[in-house]
Amino acid sequence: YTQHENIKKKEYEQRVIQVEKCSFTPLVYSTLGGMAPQAQAFHRRMAELVAEKTNEEYRDVISTMRTKLSFALLKSVLVSVRGSRGKSSRDRELPISDISFNLIPDGMTRDVSFS
Repeated sequence: YTQHENIKKKEYEQRVIQVEKCSFTPLVYSTLGGMAPQAQAFHRRMAELVAEKTNEEYRDVISTMRTKLSFALLKSVLVSVRGSRGKSSRDRELPISDISFNLIPDGMTRDVSFS
């Protein structure tokens, strides 16, 4: 993964810094869901910020993010192999603010005891 990160940095980093006046972090993934080190750091930080903003547990947020990423990667691989079918589902997607990352419904408590 690090090799691919370095290739992307060489291709884009200088242009982004000079033209866009911002930083560049390549997000490199494998088709099976593996992440390069900078992509992992990006996801950890994003999950921290979302958990803080939505008052959700970090573990619930990161789990949901990883699940959504896995399905998105799987979908992109399938589309590239067999082609697209039908209309895009973009109109049906919810904004991130409407998604609850808490997997335990309100009013329920966790039973942590192991008897």
